[in-house]
Amino acid sequence: MTTTAHHADATALHHEPPEMVAGRQVLGVWLFIAGDAVVVGSLVFTYLYLRGLNTLSQWMPKGVHGASDLLAWGIVAAAAASAAAVWAGEDAIRRQTGGRVGLVLAGTVLALGSLALVVVAIRNIPQAVNATSGVRQIAGSYASGLLAIDVSNLIHLVVLALLGVGVAVRTSKGRISAQAPTHARLVRIYWVWVVVSMAISAALTTIFVASPK
Repeated sequence: MTTTAHHADATALHHEPPEMVAGRQVLGVWLFIAGDAVVVGSLVFTYLYLRGLNTLSQWMPKGVHGASDLLAWGIVAAAAASAAAVWAGEDAIRRQTGGRVGLVLAGTVLALGSLALVVVAIRNIPQAVNATSGVRQIAGSYASGLLAIDVSNLIHLVVLALLGVGVAVRTSKGRISAQAPTHARLVRIYWVWVVVSMAISAALTTIFVASPK
């Protein structure tokens, strides 16, 4: 056996099947989501804890109003539509049908639309006039908790937009295809998780508003 043939055999022995590599990548995404879920869960716990505690009636001080339910669920609706478009794009990639890049880009645009609504929500977080300085400012635990959740959603949507652009570019160059669709699947899994986490946050901030104390 020649040295070249021996090297080729050694390389083949160390080459992992694509299914094994893909499975490891999917596991990595789920582990990442698990870590992200801890962060989202901590925001949910903090919101509910401060609402239940309502120290010195500072959950919603006088002059502070609840956020817009319509806006909160509009953000989720736009994000859900973006996930549906990306999922359809992944399916088109697997079937090697037309419109796959366009669908992923449409999902990215919808995610940016959801992001724009989050910015509007942040700008409309309930404020109150400081009794000492007379300046309007975010006041109370409710508004602070709302801000933390909105910023979390904002960061998630920025990541989704970047991932969407990446998938669209790699698909257009043939690096993501019916023969190698794993990266589109990974992005879709994470995308759906973000929408689920945003729906949980919207339910939290629209249902559990007034403190029980």
